[in-house]
Amino acid sequence: MITQRKTIIPIFNYKLTIVIFDRWEELEGSIPQDKMDTEANAITISAYGASLVAVNSRRGSSIVHEAEHIKNHIWQYIGYTPQRDNDEVDAYLLTYIYDKITQVFYKHKDNKE
Repeated sequence: MITQRKTIIPIFNYKLTIVIFDRWEELEGSIPQDKMDTEANAITISAYGASLVAVNSRRGSSIVHEAEHIKNHIWQYIGYTPQRDNDEVDAYLLTYIYDKITQVFYKHKDNKE
């Protein structure tokens, strides 16, 4: 089973597609074929102004890992260089992305029960 949601991260106008899956094979058609060759607990694929994140429903710990990748892609997209001594904006964005993915993750779990 797959649960999917598309959203836009405000301020940055960054598109995010979130996919929670039970089996890697369910991603067939959702991610590029060359990425299907190596099974993973989670994956983030980014292109100009958008990311697709897919997380295995049994690997919730992967969410924060993937959220970090998405945050970095957003910074690259808008041309921002994070500040080492003032990481509040990093922390807020990371939390926002984590929350969005987690909402879909728990909706998927609820739908399975």
